[in-house]
Amino acid sequence: MMNTKKVLFTAFLGINNASKIILDKLPVNDKLYLKNSYSASTRELIKTIQNKEYDFIVSIGQAPLKLDTIRIEILANGITKYQTTCDYNHLFNEIPSEYTIEISDNAGNYLCNNLYFEGLKYIEENHLKTKMIFIHVPKHKNISDIEMLSKLISQINIK
Repeated sequence: MMNTKKVLFTAFLGINNASKIILDKLPVNDKLYLKNSYSASTRELIKTIQNKEYDFIVSIGQAPLKLDTIRIEILANGITKYQTTCDYNHLFNEIPSEYTIEISDNAGNYLCNNLYFEGLKYIEENHLKTKMIFIHVPKHKNISDIEMLSKLISQINIK
């Protein structure tokens, strides 16, 4: 990664979870594998943020997306809504033509949205300079080249 910022990458555990497989392949030092639990994943993320100051958090999750689609989530929904403060329009500078980028304001109603909501809430409530983004990737069977997708995610343009 050419960026000098401190970046934490997260994904949920699971043998066939594409986000976990991508996290395995990322050539970065700061990785957090999250349990598939609302409370445990939130605790793990907050504990990690408390122990080390990050400039940016990139959370990756799996969703039922079309072939080679990357969905950038900009909003986390809960009791209230939290919107990312990162410049998400430029996360992927040079994207191969076979990939589709979608911008979404609905991170779902499962673990991904919960983690994103709690992460953005914690960042705001504690006045951290950390920025967070959530990226959904398709299930493994809808990824043509997982090595290429991992490389794209490892090289995102963080501002």
